[in-house]
Amino acid sequence: MSWNHPSPAADETAWIARARPLGTILCEAAFRIVEDVYIGPADGFTPREWAEARVPLPPPALPCRLPGRVITADLLDHEDALIAHYRRIVAIATRHGKHAALRQPFPWFAVTPVIIGHGEVRAGFPWNDDLDSATAILRALASAGQAPDGTVWDDEDQGWAIRITAMAGTIRGVEWDAEGPPPADAGWAVEAGLLARQAAAALARLDVIQGRLAHALGRDCWTRRP
Repeated sequence: MSWNHPSPAADETAWIARARPLGTILCEAAFRIVEDVYIGPADGFTPREWAEARVPLPPPALPCRLPGRVITADLLDHEDALIAHYRRIVAIATRHGKHAALRQPFPWFAVTPVIIGHGEVRAGFPWNDDLDSATAILRALASAGQAPDGTVWDDEDQGWAIRITAMAGTIRGVEWDAEGPPPADAGWAVEAGLLARQAAAALARLDVIQGRLAHALGRDCWTRRP
């Protein structure tokens, strides 16, 4: 998906010319904070069971710049609150026999890359929710300053798509619902070096934080297993 050098197809390039310059951005990795733990049946559940079979969780004392997500810049050296949050999840899930759910990052332990500009999420990567995919995306973005012209990241999954391209020292991106080509007015643009520096810093913080979380919990809940 990363550094796929050929240029985008002609019918998908309209957004590139009209990409909105962001100036300042925030490129990050965000850990999900859940409000409750579902304890009902894994399948064959009724709508009522799905809505009601939940144990609420108190929100951790962490700043969430995005709803239900805490970024690494706010989390580094303040992991104790998130560790306590995760320990509650593990205790509830274990008590209710949800051992299989504890072996996958989504939904309780999801970690997702995110690019924010002008107070809005420009790239949310909703289907990339485990450590390996978050790391791969941040590595590709961290290399954006040296990327040749062409595609830096290209992905699509279940009604979602993203394109991120490099051209003459500028990174342009667009995220949309994958229905047809990217909307011509939905793109954003940022200086490649700025994006690369932020992605590299987020990647370094993510590595430290995930190591601390895994050590505290005695398990790696963020890496997807077969």
